[in-house]
Amino acid sequence: MKYILPFTAALFAATTLQAEPYCGELLNKEALPTKLAKVAPVYSDSNNGWIFTSDQLKDRYDMKSSSQELVQAIVNEFTKRDVQLAIMIAPPRPVVAGQAQLDATMGEEHYDIESARSSFNALIEELAKTGVIVPNLLELALADPDLRKDYYFHRDTHWTTVGAAFSAIELARSVDAIKPELFPNDGVFGADDLVPFDAIEEEGSLANLVQSVCEISLDVESATGFDLTRSGGLLEDDQSGPPIALLGSSFSDRYKRDHYRVSDALARAFDSDVENYSISGGGPIGAIEAYVLSGALDRREHPLVIWELPFTESFNSVSFLRQLLGALQRADTRHVVVDSAKEGETVSIKIPDGSSLSGIEIQSEDLKNQKFRLEVRFDNGSTTKMSLNRRSAVPANMRHPSLFSSLRFFGERTPIEIIVSPEKSTAISAVAVF
Repeated sequence: MKYILPFTAALFAATTLQAEPYCGELLNKEALPTKLAKVAPVYSDSNNGWIFTSDQLKDRYDMKSSSQELVQAIVNEFTKRDVQLAIMIAPPRPVVAGQAQLDATMGEEHYDIESARSSFNALIEELAKTGVIVPNLLELALADPDLRKDYYFHRDTHWTTVGAAFSAIELARSVDAIKPELFPNDGVFGADDLVPFDAIEEEGSLANLVQSVCEISLDVESATGFDLTRSGGLLEDDQSGPPIALLGSSFSDRYKRDHYRVSDALARAFDSDVENYSISGGGPIGAIEAYVLSGALDRREHPLVIWELPFTESFNSVSFLRQLLGALQRADTRHVVVDSAKEGETVSIKIPDGSSLSGIEIQSEDLKNQKFRLEVRFDNGSTTKMSLNRRSAVPANMRHPSLFSSLRFFGERTPIEIIVSPEKSTAISAVAVF
C-alpha cells in the first residue's frame, strides 16, 4: 500500500550527487559546541535532505554472551510473574535510508549497510531465543520500497507516523503468532486497512542542529496520519483484549506526548487499550524501570508489556541491563552496609568470603540527583566499572528513592569489593546488599 509523504519524491530523486553538506562546520568536532561535538561528525546533504549523526552509524548490534545472560534473566523475571514481555526496537535509520543515500551524504566516508543489517538481524534472533516477542522491524521496512522511503524522517532521528503504524501492526501479528490466546482480535487489522486521515508536522531535531551550527532554516517535514479509531472492535466490545503497557522512549513520547501516535496504532492493531508510560529522554530503561519499581509488574496490571527503545541504545551497554535486572530481583530482606554519606563522598563495601550476593541498592539523598559510578573488584584482581543512574527526564512522580543493580553473571569471578562514587551534586543516603 502506498503512502506518499510530501517530501519524499524530491529528496529521493538525487541519490548519486556529490554530498553538499549544509555547512563544513558540521564535520568538524572542534568547531562545534561540546554538546554537539559528541555526535560529530554530522553528515548531511542538501541535495537529498538526509542528515546523520555519528552515533547512528554503528554496525554492531548483536549481543555479547554477558549481555545475553542478563537479557535472559530479565525475561525470566517477567515469565515468573506471568507477564509477556515484547520488545519493539526501531530499526537502524541508516540501513533503512539505504546505501545510495549514505554514500551520497557521507562523501568519501563509507558505512557498511550490509554489515549493520546482518548484525541487527542477529540481535533480533538472539532476543527471540530468550522468550521475548520481538518483531524484526528492519526487515519489515526493507520489504516494501514505499514503506522504506516513508519510515523515517530525513531531518529528525525518529520514525514517522507511517513507520510507527506499520511497526505496531507487525508487533500485533508477532504476538498473535506466539500468544494467540492473549488478545482475541490482534492480527486482524492489517496494513491494507490503514486509511489516511490527516498529517503531522515535524520540525526535526537534526534540522534544529543545522539551524544552530549553520544558521540555515530547513523546511518542516510532514508525514501521513491514519484513522486509528477503534469502532468497538471487529467483534463485540467485551471481546477486546486486556490493557497493554507501553514503556518506551521519545519514539513514543515525542514532545512529551505521543506525537507519532504509537499507542493509538497499537490500540488499533491489538483492539485493546494501551496505557502509555513512555518517557522522552528517559534512556533505554527510564520507563520500564519506573514501571517495575511502582509494583505494577508484581500486581500483573498488564499481561503484555511492550518495551520500546531505539536502535541507538546498545544491548552491549550492560550497565542498564544490570540496573533493570536489579530492580526486578530486589529483595525485601537486605543488609544495610552504609547508612549515610556526605555529598560526593565515595564509599567502599567489602564483601566477606563466601557471601553470595544478588544485587546492590543505593538510596540517594535527593530524588533529583541519582547518578552513581560503581567499580566492582574481583578475587582474580580484575575490575568492572558500571554506571547506575536515573536520567533527569524521568518525572518526579515516577522516581524511586533507590537504584538497584545486579551482582550476578560475572562468569567465574567473585566480587570482593564494591566502590560507589556519586557524581556531582549526588549524595548517598544508604547502601544495602541483598
